[in-house]
Amino acid sequence: MGELSKLAKYLNQHISGNVFDRASICAEYSTDRSIIEATPRLVAFPETTEDVRRLVLFSDQLALRDFRLPLTMRGTGIDKTGAAISNGMIISTERMNQIEEVDLRGRLIRVQPGITLGVLNAALSLQGLCLPIDYDPRSTVGGLIANCPNDDASERHGGIFQYVERAEVVLANGEIVQFAPYHSRNVMAKIESGSPEGELYRRIERILDQYGDTIVNRSMRPFDSAGYANITRIKHGNYLSLLPLLFASQGTLGLVTDIILRVEVVRPLMRRLATIIHDQKTLLRFLEEVNELSPYALKLYDLKILDIAALYGNWPELIRHDNGDGWLVIVSFNDRRYRTERKLQRCRELINPNEALVIETPDNSNSFQEFYSALLSFLNDGLDGERTPVMDDVYIPHYKLEDYFSGLKTLEMTLDLDLPVFGSYATSNYNRL
Repeated sequence: MGELSKLAKYLNQHISGNVFDRASICAEYSTDRSIIEATPRLVAFPETTEDVRRLVLFSDQLALRDFRLPLTMRGTGIDKTGAAISNGMIISTERMNQIEEVDLRGRLIRVQPGITLGVLNAALSLQGLCLPIDYDPRSTVGGLIANCPNDDASERHGGIFQYVERAEVVLANGEIVQFAPYHSRNVMAKIESGSPEGELYRRIERILDQYGDTIVNRSMRPFDSAGYANITRIKHGNYLSLLPLLFASQGTLGLVTDIILRVEVVRPLMRRLATIIHDQKTLLRFLEEVNELSPYALKLYDLKILDIAALYGNWPELIRHDNGDGWLVIVSFNDRRYRTERKLQRCRELINPNEALVIETPDNSNSFQEFYSALLSFLNDGLDGERTPVMDDVYIPHYKLEDYFSGLKTLEMTLDLDLPVFGSYATSNYNRL
């Protein structure tokens, strides 16, 4: 029996989940949605926080014997940075996917990190509730915290950062701690206890004392939370919380095993408007004015994407356009009925009568959904597998968008290539195929 097989056998005797060293299983977890590949030595499927704690302790004990087995937490493996793969041990949260408690009165839920956004919102909808994150439904709650993506609803709802009330975290030494706001008295008690958790707070306090002015004055770009940028948010008055540091930390601070989320009442039904705009200046003016209406989402797609999708029969007949340069714009509102109607009317007034326009109604709602699903299908699947964007989730502020389009046009002509762009004007995040 090989050394890794002995490790897997030992771990299987001490956790309620499973650990595998089988080559076929390890190969399945060697990639995510990045271009990086790394085959893990072991793949673990814990079922409880205690399982994760034991895996962490085991890795720590091996390190003391000069045997490195780095740990990487993984959800559904759709991360684009390579953070979901490792040549050590992958800790998959596939079995830690339960809703553990629901407090309807307080609109709070307690979940495990492996539950996906789609499954969670499907379950919450039965109670008239939702987690208002407009992102890939395959994303796990743990993954949303680790990556802190700028979803299409971030402008109005603030993203996942605004909805996590408390998190249970396993530190590198196996200690289980609760990340939540604590009064300074409680923080001092933790520090005086001499525990590893107390040492963590001691170090944070030291950083705040030594670099307080720099931290307070740190100028962040919109939606920039990477690299512990949220350290600016950990202290409010007499309260200190390490919770903000978890967001966009990619699991480097600790492994999240339990989460308390605040949820909201389901908002009014979404209504969408789709239009095609051929002139760039008209497009930019339209986007700017519609954005002032606070849409739920405001997305644009190069018409080349529609043309390519149509070639492969992947485009419903909801909106037609003549071949040529231009953009498809989809605007979504979910305000109260009369306010949504006023906003849709304002959008009509901003659109040239000669441009194609479709507004969602009960009669075409299914077609509208098919239209949007086909678009997602095209973007997610190419002829040889997933269609990977050349440029992925890049922040381009509104005032730079015209220059970006101009530069891209020059590049297309120089290289004789089609480089269609799609993205969200509301969040300033764009992709290029």
